[in-house]
Amino acid sequence: MCNNPVKKVSLFTALFLLALQCILGSNAFSQNIPLNMMDIGNIRSEQLSDEQIETLIEQARLRGLSVQDIEAEAIARGMPYEEVLKLRQRIENLTREGQPLRGEAGIMGRRVGNEELLSQRAIKDTIIKDNRIEVFGHDLFKRENLSFAPSLNIPTPMGYILGPGDEIIIEVWGASQQTYNLTVSPEGQVNIRNIGLVKVDGLTIEVASEILLNRLSSVYAELKRPNPNTFAQVSLGNIRSIKVTIAGDAYMPGTYVLPAFATVFNALYLAGGPSERGTLREIKVIRNGSEFTSFDLYDFLLRGETKMNLRLQNEDLIFIKPYKNRVIVGGAVKRPAVYELLENETLQDLIYFAGGFSSEAFSKRLTIFRKTDAQRSIVDVESELFSTFLMVDGDSLNVGPILDRFENRVTIQGAVYREGEYGIVDGLTLLGLINIAEGLREDAFLHRAAIYRLGENLRVEVLDVNLENIIDGIEEDVLLQREDMVVISSVLELQQEKVVEIIGEVQFPNTYPHFKNLTVGELIRNAGGLTDAASLSRLEIARRITDRLSVTSGNRIAQVYSFPIDSMLSLDDKASSFVLEPFDVIFVRRSPNYQKQVMVEVQGEINFPGQYAISQKAERISDLVKRAGGLTDDAFIAGATLVRQVDVYQADRIERFAVIDTVVQVMETANLLESDEQTIGINLSRILENPGGRDDLILMEGDVLTIPQELQTVRLHGALLFPTTTIFQENLGLRQYISQAGGFAPNAHRRNVYVIYANGFVDRTRNFLFFNSFPTVQPGADIVVPLKPEREERPVHETIAIGTAVSSLALIIVTILNQLR
Repeated sequence: MCNNPVKKVSLFTALFLLALQCILGSNAFSQNIPLNMMDIGNIRSEQLSDEQIETLIEQARLRGLSVQDIEAEAIARGMPYEEVLKLRQRIENLTREGQPLRGEAGIMGRRVGNEELLSQRAIKDTIIKDNRIEVFGHDLFKRENLSFAPSLNIPTPMGYILGPGDEIIIEVWGASQQTYNLTVSPEGQVNIRNIGLVKVDGLTIEVASEILLNRLSSVYAELKRPNPNTFAQVSLGNIRSIKVTIAGDAYMPGTYVLPAFATVFNALYLAGGPSERGTLREIKVIRNGSEFTSFDLYDFLLRGETKMNLRLQNEDLIFIKPYKNRVIVGGAVKRPAVYELLENETLQDLIYFAGGFSSEAFSKRLTIFRKTDAQRSIVDVESELFSTFLMVDGDSLNVGPILDRFENRVTIQGAVYREGEYGIVDGLTLLGLINIAEGLREDAFLHRAAIYRLGENLRVEVLDVNLENIIDGIEEDVLLQREDMVVISSVLELQQEKVVEIIGEVQFPNTYPHFKNLTVGELIRNAGGLTDAASLSRLEIARRITDRLSVTSGNRIAQVYSFPIDSMLSLDDKASSFVLEPFDVIFVRRSPNYQKQVMVEVQGEINFPGQYAISQKAERISDLVKRAGGLTDDAFIAGATLVRQVDVYQADRIERFAVIDTVVQVMETANLLESDEQTIGINLSRILENPGGRDDLILMEGDVLTIPQELQTVRLHGALLFPTTTIFQENLGLRQYISQAGGFAPNAHRRNVYVIYANGFVDRTRNFLFFNSFPTVQPGADIVVPLKPEREERPVHETIAIGTAVSSLALIIVTILNQLR
């Protein structure tokens, strides 16, 4: 590289360009980046932003490289592989969080060719449509919380073979103290001060320790004495790095720099494990040009065996072959997945790999879907052939559930102590099943029981049996069959529910269950007793006519009994002990002279405002004013109102006015109407002048008479430019008040202006031809200007016709007026 410095180069850019240059063998970038700025060993993934990571992927894709290529070369250049794993995790997290990386190569920048796509499609093109089914074992090396990184914080492993780059530490203590930090040279030797060179390359740590201690004894003679006072120990310090190549169908093939402690699993995890088409069953380790060993990942995944996880050596080659035979198993197994089978493995082995059948699996016979050279075929395999049936590549197996039916079930329901489902045995009869259900209840209906039985074509037939005759031995017991359902009714279920009803002046009138020997007194006590409104004249009981033996209809439809009630609201002994029969109806009449107090209220300018009880049914407004002490001097008689409680405001009460919907809308907007009360227009002046007359209304419960002080304002609502409240002036007409509110709005319905007076009366504008007669305005009045109703636009020809008619009418009127003059 050239030594031309650059002012600013990010660590990420340096990493990418270095890896790219080394992979391509090009010096295209050497003119810009000095070698001393590329300390890859000190780069940390957390120093890189998300944008920088995305840029790396994009640039690599544009140059035909994968991120795996960059990772492998970065490791070879000294970047700790822990940092490489962190970088890979950063990329996967970005994708999972919904931040797709730029470029078309996918999450890791890997280019997928047509061959691989066709291979994956061939695997999944089966009866199993569940997208969750994946190749078993492929997620082993891609899990977040699982790492096969070698641990370096362990004692020196037994049998470790030393090589160039290893650090040997010799500690001498006792009478003499000394520490030797020795690094194995490329020639495989260590140089001990005052002793010389000692060759340790290729020796185990145990053998090398013995040799080194023997050489040290020439300097420290005490080491070999029987009772030494000087001691020494050999240990391993920094370990060397080794280069391991992963080739074949790995997820990220390449050459990796690993610690010398690394095993086969460490290397596979760093390379992402086998690719989609790579085998997990025959992974070979090539050492010194020949096959050293071959191992099966299923031994680890399914049986937990780790003996094949041997320690790697420098220049080892891990070779992953393509898979030979993959099959799919889904449905009612414990571990649905795509599995890889060896040539001699059977259907029984496949079921074992899948964790065995689930509790709902139909395992008597399995159906295999197989691909032939031209089309598909189906092979049915009985359970006894599982251990010999050989699966072939592309086979699919979907284990179905067992049938939702029972082979030995009978059911009993109704008047037995233990209803439910029971297993049938040979010779089980109806009485035998009843005994299993712990017998009949006391309310069982013995004259008839039903057995529902599945006949041919699953049609249900009913067998009626006389249970009492079977118990007495008169009839033969019934032999039960699979899926029989025995139903034994209760006598209570076969009868209409027996009730009595009490109506009238009791605390809780209602319908009550009938019991044997139920008396009138007991029923009244259950109903809370009589109220004070109960009539002392009599209590009546109506009883049904139930003459079942008669074949003709009579005139009587009920039998009525009558009993007196005394002044203490109690019944005599005869009435109290009268026994009721089912469906009797008891009537407790209301006393005709019993009345609750009816309350009304008077408010405002009255001498004694407050609530008053009506003393007689025909009490009127004038009577209430008189009882309340009359009006005060400040009373505004014209504004007196009567508010009466109603359930719902009835709009038809003002249907005599035009455009009723608009008026109600405006009044509701002005909060003039309430859903539970109604203001009644009254003329208190005429009422007081003519008591008992037509205007003097009879009071009702809840009425509120309000007599205000003199009102001095007028309110204006509706389609006005500025709705407002203004001072009442005697000399002003309605149009002048409207002017004080800014005048009519463009959508005002001028011909239908209303005035609501303080006493509740309403007056409207009257129209004759082109003339409007407006109502007068009084203190406290509300002037309401409704909106124009929405109209559809008229066609031009209709407008012309109406205009012509109006013009003709105007001409006629003018002619008549001229003649009258």
